[in-house]
Amino acid sequence: MDFFKKQLVLPAFWAIFGLATFFLNFLAHQNPEFVERFYSRGFFQIVRCSIDWTVGRLPVPAFYIFWLGVVLFWVFAIRNRPKLDGFFQKTTFWTAKIIGFSGLLLGLFYWVWGFNYARVPIEKQIGIEVKQIDSAMLWQELIFETRTMDSLRFLIVGRDTNALDDERFWPKNAEDTIREAVKKWLFEGNFPINGRVRSRILYPNGLLFKFGTAGIYWPFAGESNLESALHPLRKLPVMAHEMGHGYGFCDEGICNFIEYVALYEHPNPYISYAAHLDYWKTLAANCMENDLEKYDQKFRPSIPAGIRQDVRAIRRQHEKYQEIAPAIRYQVYDSYLKSQNIESGMQNYDEVIKFVVAWRAREK
Repeated sequence: MDFFKKQLVLPAFWAIFGLATFFLNFLAHQNPEFVERFYSRGFFQIVRCSIDWTVGRLPVPAFYIFWLGVVLFWVFAIRNRPKLDGFFQKTTFWTAKIIGFSGLLLGLFYWVWGFNYARVPIEKQIGIEVKQIDSAMLWQELIFETRTMDSLRFLIVGRDTNALDDERFWPKNAEDTIREAVKKWLFEGNFPINGRVRSRILYPNGLLFKFGTAGIYWPFAGESNLESALHPLRKLPVMAHEMGHGYGFCDEGICNFIEYVALYEHPNPYISYAAHLDYWKTLAANCMENDLEKYDQKFRPSIPAGIRQDVRAIRRQHEKYQEIAPAIRYQVYDSYLKSQNIESGMQNYDEVIKFVVAWRAREK
């Protein structure tokens, strides 16, 4: 029996570690200034640099290494399981093992990244006043973005209206270019830019699409990952979005905002166009929801042909890949975001509009 009890000590420790960290997160949300100073601008910066100068140097995505490690852990655990007597000991041992492992991952999640959910809101730090957007302002924003995109597209290909379906307009080192743009904006906003967040492409094609996402920041590996089958026009904005997560911002709408403001005036017109197009798609979806008849009858016919072709090309590319159980995935992630005090849940992605409008007002 003593031997059996010893087998439960380590799983119990990790279970307590995870549970204690989980409750600590509730306290963190009550003290955002403390989190901002000592975690987001303190401990997390050490984590950021430690990851970037170790696993960030690996020639393959650390995402793969993480899951290989998980598989090897359980293979080792099964092959080296102790001799246990009876159903009770075996059930208790494996239950404790699973709970302990879950506690370890839960605790690590918060310490290596997750406490950033509780930091001081970005709008407070950069001094913008975020308000609800009325219908008139929403449509005005869509028209403004359409005109801007039309001008940018002309700089790229002139009067050619064929879809921009390849990467010939990309900078030579896209990852470094996007990272520098994100870091430049964060630096100007007085945010730490330590480390070198990686952005890696994940294969096979459709791997992330199956889970309903174009990109993911994997905190256990400390790197951002992109779906390999993304249309070229979407890859660079998604890269900027995920790097925003990597530099310590958890809110999805905020990372969409960082993506936009970091790239919208980029000297490379293709990068700028891609960022505007990503934002434009969010605006268009919200305008359709606001007044579908107005969108279809009055606005859609006025969309420049080149932009229409790009939107269709993106849709065609992404429709090649099926998502697994989209309704379940939506509910799970919606619940997860709400558990992190993001009350809007999945609608949080669209809150980029409020931030961009507030940002533009401040700039004026």
